[in-house]
Amino acid sequence: GKQWYQRRVRGYLCTHHYGSCPDIEISTISRKGNREGGVTVVYIASHLHHMVFELVKNALRATVEAESKHSVKVLIVEGEKDISIMVQDRGVGIPMRLHDHLFDYHYSTAPEPDIHSRIPPLAGFGYGLPLSRLYARYLNGNIRLMSMEGYGTSAVIYLQTLSEEAGEVLPLFNKTSQAKYQIGQMVQDWNVAGPTSRPIWS
Repeated sequence: GKQWYQRRVRGYLCTHHYGSCPDIEISTISRKGNREGGVTVVYIASHLHHMVFELVKNALRATVEAESKHSVKVLIVEGEKDISIMVQDRGVGIPMRLHDHLFDYHYSTAPEPDIHSRIPPLAGFGYGLPLSRLYARYLNGNIRLMSMEGYGTSAVIYLQTLSEEAGEVLPLFNKTSQAKYQIGQMVQDWNVAGPTSRPIWS
């Protein structure tokens, strides 16, 4: 994992777009407080890759555009209930007035990418963050962002440590599916702010 991000994300994507790229510092803390051992999580590999990849490349872009000399830091912590993956950068940060739009589909702080370029775009399509949060919430997790304009951004992926707590959270969209499940508690929809009338199965 560490070698892949250093070689592929930092060495190829970021360097090709900007000519240089900050270092990525990755550290872990296991459930027993061990900083040397790794953290094991049972999760859908493609979903986990998408979420981490999205946050890391956003942090790299912000750091380069701010001409910051700081590294991008990734901290993976295994707790009793949560596995948390925090990605921190000392880039330009995001103004507070834009925070409510960060998880909107087709919204991006990056310029529109050139779809005809031979180099894969680093950002700009506006689906990376909302899709990442959708993946996190699918198995009872979440993604939270905290950004300070002029300082940087911290993004945290929250996953369930215990597999029995990582049950699917599926909104019911039609009468056919609704008839198959017992109605549970009412919850907020994945990408809609405020209350919703959509039940989940239990």
